[in-house]
Amino acid sequence: MSLYQTCHNFAYCRFLIGFVFFFWSIIISTAHCDEQVANTTGIETINTILNQARHPYLLHGDIADQVANLQKLYGLSQNRLIWFKGGTEGSTVYDLLSLLGSAPEHGLKAEFYDAEQLRQKWSDITEKHTASEVDLTLYDVALNIALLRYMSDLHFGRARPKGLTINSSFTLPDIDLAERIYTSAQTGNVSVHNENLQPNLPGYRNLKLALARYRSAKAELGDLPQNFKTPLKGDQIADLKQLLTRLEDMAEAVPEQPHESKNKTNRLDKPLINGIKNFQKRHSITPDGKLNAKTLNALNIPLSDRINEIELAMERFRWLPQLNETPYIIVNIPAFQLWGYPSLTLSGEAQPMSMKVIVGESLDKQTPVLISDMQFLQFRPYWNVPPSIAKKELLPKLRSNPDYLASHDMELVNGFGPNAAKYGVNSQTLSQLGQGVLKIRQRPGTKNALGTVKFVFPNNYNVYLHDTSSPKLFKRERRDFSHGCIRIEKPQELAQFVLKNRPEWDEKKISLAMHDSSPKQVQLKQPIPVMIFYSTAMADPDKVTFFEDIYSLNAPLHQRLNDEKQYVAIK
Repeated sequence: MSLYQTCHNFAYCRFLIGFVFFFWSIIISTAHCDEQVANTTGIETINTILNQARHPYLLHGDIADQVANLQKLYGLSQNRLIWFKGGTEGSTVYDLLSLLGSAPEHGLKAEFYDAEQLRQKWSDITEKHTASEVDLTLYDVALNIALLRYMSDLHFGRARPKGLTINSSFTLPDIDLAERIYTSAQTGNVSVHNENLQPNLPGYRNLKLALARYRSAKAELGDLPQNFKTPLKGDQIADLKQLLTRLEDMAEAVPEQPHESKNKTNRLDKPLINGIKNFQKRHSITPDGKLNAKTLNALNIPLSDRINEIELAMERFRWLPQLNETPYIIVNIPAFQLWGYPSLTLSGEAQPMSMKVIVGESLDKQTPVLISDMQFLQFRPYWNVPPSIAKKELLPKLRSNPDYLASHDMELVNGFGPNAAKYGVNSQTLSQLGQGVLKIRQRPGTKNALGTVKFVFPNNYNVYLHDTSSPKLFKRERRDFSHGCIRIEKPQELAQFVLKNRPEWDEKKISLAMHDSSPKQVQLKQPIPVMIFYSTAMADPDKVTFFEDIYSLNAPLHQRLNDEKQYVAIK
């Protein structure tokens, strides 16, 4: 090859390379301009939605409740779309729609998250050959609104506790929902939305299982009241067996032969009686196997009502805090029951300690719903009589009987400290008692209303757990007899439970302290969460138990939970 040819070829290569770079720069410049135009369109669309606080795609279009979260979310993405990076990524959208559609598994309604509306709109978009930037932006924002609402409801509850419980002062730690959605979109892991959002208490997972079982039973048996009456006759006995079998209170019945059913028309056989007993246990009825009025009433309640109770219970669990691996105590007011769990494990848990409790009277002395940490217990405690009881109940008795305090091991004092001065009962001291200057306390002993020990967790209501000098009341089925504090059936067992991390306090030492004559305060090595809450349904892995709504709190919660206007700037 000559020098000329070499130089010519080299010049041609330089020209060709230069042309390619020039052409590529034009393509890049054009694409960048298109991206800028598209991004500008998207920004304008997002800003319009945020400024108007409304979305045209959604049935629940007033989005004032989520404007702040949306602003943060699109700030994280620099005003780029969250779920659409290069077109209509269908698989991710279908995953998100499936997530929203799973809301009923948690006792929530999918329509509150526009699940069907978004599914239909996505179908309309995908039918087009090309989706416009405005279409994708509108859909991206709509998806995120629905996700924010669903995630918030799953974690905090759809209905806020305020006005629905005796006490609504407790709050859940805040979580960054916008950050969660952004991270999920970046990693492509849609399931992150559910992780650590739903309650981690085993009772919640068990209620989910119970909800599925009851919905399945309703689909099979229908929802009309059974209208069972005594004496039951042939068809009703068959219907009762079918109901109890479907609710897993009795084993699958062996079909009777025609000649057998004629001879057993009005008989309750042993499997059926056992099934009735199991049903009674699950509905807080004395399990005697008899079809009394209370049992018939429970049998005739439509399955939809029971489903509603389970949904309300799941909502109330969402108000409780997420727990770490720590012992904790739950008191369910309408169940008149306390459970102590040695630890929380997501894969299962040890058998909890349990005992009966007595709670506040339903009329005007209701036990408050609250969450606090137990910090110490007091053996042989004084009972410091609350001012309301001293004025309303004891002062009238003292005016008619000045010896009332002495006969009940009580004393009139100027304070509740160890060096409090004591006073005799006369007109002057009674006047000071009425003014709140003097106080009443009851000395430790067999007459003491708190019994041998009380368990203290600071709260604004001066409520605590304690022993009682009237254990006979634990034999009653309905146990709302107190002034608000919670009397416990097995005080020594609870003391052993909370002092487990202090090995020097063994069973013998605890027993001695409970029967000693002098008060003694013992600090816990680690505070124990105490959750006093209200639910008319509780579930184990294999069964759900229902309780009477003693404080009539279900109806207002049901109304709030199903309020179509719930999302109008309340969160």
